[in-house]
Amino acid sequence: MSKFRLNWARRCGEQKAAEYDFTTFPIDPFAIAAKEDIHVEAKPPDMDGVSGGIIFSDENVGIFYSTKIDNDGFQRFTVAHELGHYFLEGHPEQILSAAPIHVSRAGFTEGSSSIEIEADHFASGLLLPSRLVSQALNSQQIGLAGIVALSDLSECSLTACAIRAAECSPYPMAIVVSKGDSICYGFLSDGFKKLGRMSFPRKGAKLPNTATRDFNSDPENVSAGRQLCSQTTLECWFDGPAGIDLDEEIAGLGSYGFTLSVFSSEELPVDPDDDEDDEAALIESYTPKFARGR
Repeated sequence: MSKFRLNWARRCGEQKAAEYDFTTFPIDPFAIAAKEDIHVEAKPPDMDGVSGGIIFSDENVGIFYSTKIDNDGFQRFTVAHELGHYFLEGHPEQILSAAPIHVSRAGFTEGSSSIEIEADHFASGLLLPSRLVSQALNSQQIGLAGIVALSDLSECSLTACAIRAAECSPYPMAIVVSKGDSICYGFLSDGFKKLGRMSFPRKGAKLPNTATRDFNSDPENVSAGRQLCSQTTLECWFDGPAGIDLDEEIAGLGSYGFTLSVFSSEELPVDPDDDEDDEAALIESYTPKFARGR
């Protein structure tokens, strides 16, 4: 899937937040659903295997979300993800071509379907617009502490905030989400990518011999949401140039079952380039048409 499509989906989410007059954190996806006359319902924790879903029935639309993961931020993201299927051009038609009910696994874990990835990016834009994220990060400490502060401010999950921080960070930063001894996915800020030629963290790759792998060797670290700060290098994690030290800040994500690792350093230079306005102009010129709710 092209980066342009993902940026377009995220920008659509940001536009919807603005359309419903959300100019500060937190942004409430339940309120947006209510204004669209979409019924939203929580499902009991025994609904396994999916995070939520959307139902198209004639002129009526319903959204349901699982409470199996006891995390308000993750549940809010799930509802925002389903709103992506409602608002993004082409999604309702694609869903209805298969069945009136569509189930999802929101949270950047569904790699086989383009509409799932687009809905995730819509949700991240809706709940965490770039401008608000950048403003929040500029006033916070670099690294995990800033991500935690953003999570508290936006009422979003630590994972969603970490991804958006990496995408919007004014300083070099990377995040990796892992489970057991394997990498699930990673995001690098633009400033981080400019540190030199390096390998991107790939899904399914084994974790290097680092503090994160040691942390994951005890499942209770993850389930209890423990945190740890260690030191590593760009070379060790990303096969980058030697001699660049990084903080490796680790947080277990509780019932979500994954581990978040954040890589940054106050010693790294801040990238002065900012192509956000150029990107906004490019995506605006695409003039996306929302499928519903216009």
